[in-house]
Amino acid sequence: MVVINTGDILFPFLRYVNDPVRLNIEKGMVTHIEGHGVEAELLKSFIHRYRDPRAYAVSHIGWGMDETAQWEYLGTGRNAAQATGCDGRAYYGNVLFSTGPNLELGGKNDTPCHLDIPLRGCTLTLDGTTIVAHGDLVPEALRVE
Repeated sequence: MVVINTGDILFPFLRYVNDPVRLNIEKGMVTHIEGHGVEAELLKSFIHRYRDPRAYAVSHIGWGMDETAQWEYLGTGRNAAQATGCDGRAYYGNVLFSTGPNLELGGKNDTPCHLDIPLRGCTLTLDGTTIVAHGDLVPEALRVE
């Protein structure tokens, strides 16, 4: 399960989440979107509009390592990185959860439906190794001191 919490970011909507949304995931696919706020409805209708089951696929998961990135830039900044929302995606200690295409990573999913969802203050464990714990990078090699 992925929990999109209050204050997390939904791209391409350029919007902070007001009410938590839960994504149930099974076998690499979002199987159910739960939530009571407008963001859950936005996600449901956005993905459904493509009428492509591959739009529900988990595309990639990463973590932010840019200690100069500012969470407050949603894509309204003056430079190219801010205008495309790079700060939210690269914010130090975040987790970036994405759905849709994965061609750049050697996959075969070419659906045009893509969501990037930067999550702040959460925990990410991969194959039993904690990479991010409550928004802090855990492996010493990844930390900025």
